[in-house]
Amino acid sequence: MEQKIELFLKQLPIYGLIKETDSFIVGGTIRSLWLNEENFDIDILTFNDIEEISKKIAKITKGTIVKLDENTIRVASDINYDISSPRGNNLFEDLNKRDFTINAVAYDAKNKILIDPLFGINDLREGIIRMCYNEAFKDDPLRMLRAIRFSSVYNFKIEMNTYNQIIKDSSLINNVSSERIHYELIKMFSGENPFQAFKMLINTNIAFYLFPELIELRKNFPYLEQNILEHTLKVVEFLDFYLKNLHMSPFHYYKHRFKVIEKPENKALLIISAIFHDIAKPKTYSYENGEVHFYGHDTQGALMFKEIGRRLSFSKNEIKIVSNIIANHMHPHYLSEPQTTRKAINRFLNRNGEWAFPIVLLAFCDALGTKLSHYGVSGHLKIARIMEDLLIEKEKEANKPPRLITGYDIMERGLKPSPIYKKILQEIEDLRAEGVIKTREEALKVLDEIIKKYKEDN
Repeated sequence: MEQKIELFLKQLPIYGLIKETDSFIVGGTIRSLWLNEENFDIDILTFNDIEEISKKIAKITKGTIVKLDENTIRVASDINYDISSPRGNNLFEDLNKRDFTINAVAYDAKNKILIDPLFGINDLREGIIRMCYNEAFKDDPLRMLRAIRFSSVYNFKIEMNTYNQIIKDSSLINNVSSERIHYELIKMFSGENPFQAFKMLINTNIAFYLFPELIELRKNFPYLEQNILEHTLKVVEFLDFYLKNLHMSPFHYYKHRFKVIEKPENKALLIISAIFHDIAKPKTYSYENGEVHFYGHDTQGALMFKEIGRRLSFSKNEIKIVSNIIANHMHPHYLSEPQTTRKAINRFLNRNGEWAFPIVLLAFCDALGTKLSHYGVSGHLKIARIMEDLLIEKEKEANKPPRLITGYDIMERGLKPSPIYKKILQEIEDLRAEGVIKTREEALKVLDEIIKKYKEDN
């Protein structure tokens, strides 16, 4: 491992500076190198003056200095260099005060030594998230979300004592700034296992402190086969599965229509939409004529998420995307009826643009997580097929070269507007397709003869 770190550091322009000063490569950088990650930040712990070291790094890298907090300065260049002052009087005190053992490893470039007092490399090898000390979450409650995020992204297990401590300290999450929470949620749900992350948020009770609106979903409503939270978990699980296996699903024919969620942050927004798609059901529950109804829960849910999003520092655009998905998640169910017209599906497509296919996928998963009607989910696949046909038609039309002549050219020759215009224009296009004419000038030359022919026929 030391050789791998050394080879990596030698590629950095700051390598000489790290060797000459009382500075160490620490934390996330060591973890990322072990896991072969790409595009990660360089974490530096220095026992020199933090501002002086930051200025030297900025000069070497031509970077910009940004103060993150009292103990950390970032130099932003091609990559970010996060320079921090120690927690404690020496390196070992600092490492023992970090969040998890996998982040409590340092590299001494001067002596080419890996320093690992809490056996973090072994936990990396075994895939274990373990807190460094019992007060870790009290000192910074955001670490609970980081534990769940690391577990989700890396598919690591949270060690039992650490997991139990998260449950004990879960209420402390509300002591964290909304901006930091938002950052972790987006990272968490854009990872490899968003369902696993959501389930852990539920099981540790953190979800109910972050989103008290979810508490109502646990209630058992009369005549409802499963509570709404159980249904929500199923929907998120199905969505996670299909996003991982889109190429082997019934949607693989339309995989190219899911480009919007290739961006990790957009994938996270789709998962968040699934989590909150039925958030308004408790408010809209009714039982009429032997049937359970949730009239307007889609539009009410969109309004509720706007409040949730603002509370947790989601951007205006993120709130707009999620609330629109929630507001539209029922439409594919309505459109899946056999009598639905292409016109109605086209309106849905135009209204939702690049998010149309992800919304249909969410509705498909919503149907799978519910007692299916006799149509099953075939209607949702029909919508996808029709949307694909419509898009192909629109793309063909958009790629057509402009007409050589227009109706105005015909009108200028004294022919009153009539259905004949369409036939004349088509005949001109046919001549172009055959290669008889190629330019507007050539089209205008034959136009008079074509108009004369149609006048004689009529």
